[in-house]
Amino acid sequence: MSSDLLSKNDLRAQVPVLQAKLWPSIEMLRTYMQVNPKEFSAKGIHQSNYRLETDGYGSSEDQSHLTGLTASFRSKEAFVEFIKAPQGNESHNGIGPSKLSNKDLEPTPVEDRTWTWYNLPLYWFSNQFSLVGWNTGSALVTVGLTWQQSFVSACIGSFLAALVVVLMARPGVKYHVGFPVLVRSVMGMYGSYFFVFIRAVVCIIWYGIQTFYAGNILSVTLRCIFGSSWENLDNTLPTGANVTSKQLLTFFLAWLMEFPFMWVHPKNIHYIFTVKGFVMPVAAFAVFGWCMTNGGGLGSMDLASKEGQFSASVTPLGWSIMAGINTIFGSLSPMLVNQPDLSRYCKKPRDAGPIQGVSVFIASIIVFFLGMASTTSIQAVWGEAYWNVWDLFDAILDHHFGAGARAGIFFAALAFYLGVFATNFGAKSIPFGSDMTGLFPKWLTIRRGQVLCAILGVVVQPWQLMANATAFLSFLGSYSIFMAPLCAVIIIDYFIVRKGNIHIPSCYIGNRSGLYWFWSGVNWLGVLAWLLGTTMGIPGLIGQYQPQIISNAAKRMYMMGWLLTFFTSAAVYYVARVLVKPRIFPAGFESIPVKREWLANEDREGFFDGERDVAGSLRSSTPPVADREEMRMGEKTVKTDL
Repeated sequence: MSSDLLSKNDLRAQVPVLQAKLWPSIEMLRTYMQVNPKEFSAKGIHQSNYRLETDGYGSSEDQSHLTGLTASFRSKEAFVEFIKAPQGNESHNGIGPSKLSNKDLEPTPVEDRTWTWYNLPLYWFSNQFSLVGWNTGSALVTVGLTWQQSFVSACIGSFLAALVVVLMARPGVKYHVGFPVLVRSVMGMYGSYFFVFIRAVVCIIWYGIQTFYAGNILSVTLRCIFGSSWENLDNTLPTGANVTSKQLLTFFLAWLMEFPFMWVHPKNIHYIFTVKGFVMPVAAFAVFGWCMTNGGGLGSMDLASKEGQFSASVTPLGWSIMAGINTIFGSLSPMLVNQPDLSRYCKKPRDAGPIQGVSVFIASIIVFFLGMASTTSIQAVWGEAYWNVWDLFDAILDHHFGAGARAGIFFAALAFYLGVFATNFGAKSIPFGSDMTGLFPKWLTIRRGQVLCAILGVVVQPWQLMANATAFLSFLGSYSIFMAPLCAVIIIDYFIVRKGNIHIPSCYIGNRSGLYWFWSGVNWLGVLAWLLGTTMGIPGLIGQYQPQIISNAAKRMYMMGWLLTFFTSAAVYYVARVLVKPRIFPAGFESIPVKREWLANEDREGFFDGERDVAGSLRSSTPPVADREEMRMGEKTVKTDL
């Protein structure tokens, strides 16, 4: 056969599965023949006897892309197929139907596990050495703490947060799946949608707000460049717009600079975190050094204690410290639940282990001290506390507008600007993209979700949301009382109830035969534990808007909101699972002893022996055939018009 010309009809006759198929690329034909050699060899066509090329239009890869793109616009059906999310990971077998799975929802393949031991620690360093970490000091002193007491609260809160970071990262790094898949194993195939949705909504809002903050810092850099021309730029917008012309311009400039990064897949975004992890600490220490030299020095830190004198006079010290701990958790809460979405790209479990927990603790403490010391040092000589870093930079330019100050502030502001960028990617757009794959797996991938997040970040008009900043930021701050109970249920379910065993194929089975179907697709015990935990913080949340209608007890419950809601849900879920035992392994494997992370170890990664091939059969991997391509048999070539 290898010496004979293979015509179009011969090929169709010898390989029946190709009949009525339209292949978009020669590469897909080659891949299909490699994955299914038996189907071809049974007809006498052997991989060693052919070469595939294009019909004289450049490389086969270029022609493949061109042919596939052109074919997608030939009919409505072809276009619909074109915009669907890719299924499966290239040569890897897919798992589950398209309504529950796509390329980004499935376990990260080995070749995409690009994060190593220093990437997550540098991510946390870069994240804490940014606006959120810098402003932590102001949030702590306003609850009635001296700077020394604030430091104690920061240490305790950061230590506990570091533990939660490591625990939440563990399922992702062992099974290489993100939050939407992990929460299926905990809350059920349908129950997971609600928790994915609420995280996605908050990601959109915070993406817009962080971009608005980035615009404020960008405004500082433009002032350094253009001086009074930028400072005196006319505002042509009415007062009711709740935004000035400069703010709106810098917001969209920041948004446009961020937008190209939305097309970068998370497996490659860690380079930005690595650069930021080195740049941000240098910039923060540089600002600290300048403030120490030109301000009142460390001796001025007692000024910070005066910020919270009124609160201290009406709130006992113990409750103030508890409120400080809760503040630390509140600032980190969005990142805690996002851990599986990042750790899934790590090469080894240790890459998301204790070393990143140490990074969280050290970075949080250092940046807390730097932010508070810098602000109070300047406050001692200028009489005002500039807690927002862009206000601090503007104040420095007001007092020192020489060439040296402008250059120094420009580079410092540029570093903090990069910091906001990376924070938006790691804590907002990537989790949102992951959530979109969980909600709409048939149509959206992580990159498509990131693009959508950027667009919706403009639609929400963050300047309007921040018009009533106090009430709105109080609402966003309450996010922790919804996420803390969820973290608790996930941690108890993974580490105690299931002993670290997740059956990955069952995460893609959306019917009653699936292991994680529970009751009608919802783990009602997990939902109950989450509701009871959240309820503990609701009265205090109401008190943020109507303080006169709730008791002091409710207010103090809210002061310990993260810890209270977390441990309430953890206790409820643990007791519920002691009374109602779940199935750990699917039908047919019940006799296997339940050992610690047995399904994750020895390269099982959530699969029993032989299940990977069976999982792939759930989806047809037959690609279509392209027109006007060549198949070379030996040294002879024949053109086909399939």
